[in-house]
Amino acid sequence: MSLQAREGDEVRIGHGPPCTIDELPAPPAYNRANLMRLVGPGVILLSLSIGSGEWLMGPASAVSYGAAIMWVATIGIVTQVFFNLQCTRYTLYTGEPIMIGFTRLWPGPKLWTPMWVLLAFLCLGPGWAVAAATAGGALILGRMPEAADRPTVQLIGGLLFASVILILMFGGKIQAMLEKVNKVLVAFIFASLILLGFMVASPAVWWEVFSGFFKFGWLPPGEIDWFLLAGLAGFAAAGGIFNMAVSNYFRDKGYAMGERVGYIPSLIGGRVVRVSPVGKVFRITADNVEHFRTWWKYVIADQVWVWGAGCFIGMFLCVLVAYAVVPVGTKVGGWAVAAMQAEGVARLIGPLGWYWVLFIGFWVLWGTQLSVSDTFVRQVTDLVWYASPRVRDRWAREDIRKLYYSILLLFTIWAFYMFNKGVPLFLVVLVANMANVVFFVGGLQLLFMNRLLPKEIRGGLLHQLGVVGLVAFYGIWMTLGLGRGLFKLW
Repeated sequence: MSLQAREGDEVRIGHGPPCTIDELPAPPAYNRANLMRLVGPGVILLSLSIGSGEWLMGPASAVSYGAAIMWVATIGIVTQVFFNLQCTRYTLYTGEPIMIGFTRLWPGPKLWTPMWVLLAFLCLGPGWAVAAATAGGALILGRMPEAADRPTVQLIGGLLFASVILILMFGGKIQAMLEKVNKVLVAFIFASLILLGFMVASPAVWWEVFSGFFKFGWLPPGEIDWFLLAGLAGFAAAGGIFNMAVSNYFRDKGYAMGERVGYIPSLIGGRVVRVSPVGKVFRITADNVEHFRTWWKYVIADQVWVWGAGCFIGMFLCVLVAYAVVPVGTKVGGWAVAAMQAEGVARLIGPLGWYWVLFIGFWVLWGTQLSVSDTFVRQVTDLVWYASPRVRDRWAREDIRKLYYSILLLFTIWAFYMFNKGVPLFLVVLVANMANVVFFVGGLQLLFMNRLLPKEIRGGLLHQLGVVGLVAFYGIWMTLGLGRGLFKLW
């Protein structure tokens, strides 16, 4: 960018339409009060992470092979933190979500836009809704639902999907409503799991589970289900497409240049917001670089200390409870491990434990389905808004809500159809394995994206090595998991 560049001038970043130069909003002073106000995207992602990996995949893997296998989650979480940070770095500079940034790489949007829409679709499914409805049915029936109880579970599932739509319709700004709901959910879930951990797990179990997160390279003897373990890697924290949505949330919360681009408002209580189809960048000056670094401090607090640390704690607590009540070596997967946890806790503390674990599970999985629904719809909405002037100008007439809620309706119809057909465990684990593909492809693209940023705000050597580590780690698990699950190679 030329030193003589002025506001309103255009700057070309890779392929696609150029960005315009605008003023970088000054960040709030970095203090505790502003931290409490600005931290939020990490909470949304944390709620989603607990349901995607911590509640199901982590416990299933630990009770199947032993707590020592949890080193897979450790590397996954650490490398995903670097992934999220680099995604957000691009958004702070341009205001664009990272998925739009990826479409600017060669050969341009005509290839990458449909590819990322397809990957987003393959990474999603109604598995969380199925599990949440199953937990809700068990709470009502007083036992795990059977085949004859299918109408009850379907009714609960229908109410669950309806509640998701209602939540996403109110609040003025969808991202703000998600923050409010998920802060309550995360507080309840963590408090419950901590209390349960002290009630059912001995100090020896606490240490065995904790130390398992650091036994790097350990593999269980005998036959290994690489498909399941690759699913653990994929969902160790959030899971590919879900991680990338954090840049959308930072944009909508108004971080840095996100404030200049706009946000997706709710249908009820919101107003028409003109969301710029392309990004806006700031001039590289000493003051702007200093402002950027202050915004970056808030990102670090949100992604490292709220989301990253929260993922470790959440995975540890979920595995701890399962490990304390389910015999090691039990081959389970999906919702079965959650049901076994409920039964195991009930044996130790009585019938209240059974209802308590199911109640926790219901809210874990309901919150995940809420965030998953918004994540898919939000990413596709932003991609189409960027790529199609016809949709943006002629059909939606610059009201992005028309596109968002149309896609939400279509997604809900499809998800409820799949819900009623039933979701086998294979499909749930396949979705987790697709996250490995997203990390591998997205990580490689992030390495190229970093070169498109001004050198004053690029990621340094540590961040680049973190992304390289992510590409290597998930490249291995992508090969092992899909080679086993789809092609039966080993």
